[in-house]
Amino acid sequence: MIDLLEYALSLERHRNFARAAKELGTSQPTLTRGIQELEREFGTTLFDRTRQGAFPTPAGKILLERARTISNTFEELKKEISSLQGLQRAELKLGVGPVVAQTWAPDAVASLLEKHPQVDVHIKTYDFWELAPDLLSQTIELAIGEVIPDISKHSEIHVLPLPARPIRFFCRTGHPLTRLDNPTLSQIAQYPMAGPKLPLRASEHFGGTRALGKLSTSGTHFEPQVSCQTFDVCLRIIRVSDNIGIAPLAQLSRIPVDAGVKLIPFEAPSLRTNYAIMRLRDRTLSPSAAAFLEHALGSEEAYHSVCQVPEPKPRPKRRTATQAAQD
Repeated sequence: MIDLLEYALSLERHRNFARAAKELGTSQPTLTRGIQELEREFGTTLFDRTRQGAFPTPAGKILLERARTISNTFEELKKEISSLQGLQRAELKLGVGPVVAQTWAPDAVASLLEKHPQVDVHIKTYDFWELAPDLLSQTIELAIGEVIPDISKHSEIHVLPLPARPIRFFCRTGHPLTRLDNPTLSQIAQYPMAGPKLPLRASEHFGGTRALGKLSTSGTHFEPQVSCQTFDVCLRIIRVSDNIGIAPLAQLSRIPVDAGVKLIPFEAPSLRTNYAIMRLRDRTLSPSAAAFLEHALGSEEAYHSVCQVPEPKPRPKRRTATQAAQD
């Protein structure tokens, strides 16, 4: 129908079928059939054909007035969609779990904005069991966080698993656990934990260890004795107490050497992340979300490429005056 309206607008400008067809890049018979189709659609003559040219009838003038509005609106629509495809005007609504929000997600957003600075980004931090409802309601377009069993109940959610990254316990320097070469989980569990809310799978290891924490009353997660979603807050508590912490190894790798914390030498195959990027299945992603996915995968890989926690170098002993004199 848009093409037929363009036929009518061109015929009005030129008053001649041959010249209008040339402007439109079509044949005169095609243009003639198009105008006839419009007239059949509206059940009236839209143009009077005379030796002097084609002139709109009263009904034709009404149609042309509306056609100009429709044509202009359609052109604006094409420009808006073109701008969206080129990320000249776009927004990204992103939901992330607390650990992802404090590790590599900011790097991914920064990388996106470096290439597309005009994108409006809205980031909301969620507890991991809250991501699915807002994804399903389309409050957010992408969700990044822990994959919990409830996700499998929603067939409309597509899950893109991220690599399983190592997680480690840590404590303050001078903590009693640092005097043990290979502490066991039962020895670690004698001390309270300060950290974020953990998925239920943590209860396989921590269940029954009251010092670490307990299952939430809602049954959705394991709650450390000191529950705090902000890593810096946990770190400050751990540095001055016997609380232990838990975090991805790559996050611990970025703690300054002199920060007063130490990695606890305990490893287990299950102490790994289980994160994914989630989206609605069979839905076309917005250009901004599609672009973010590319940056997200690269940023996640780059962040976790550093997985060594440096040990503080021992300070050299102060030399006595006698030793200095002997040199």
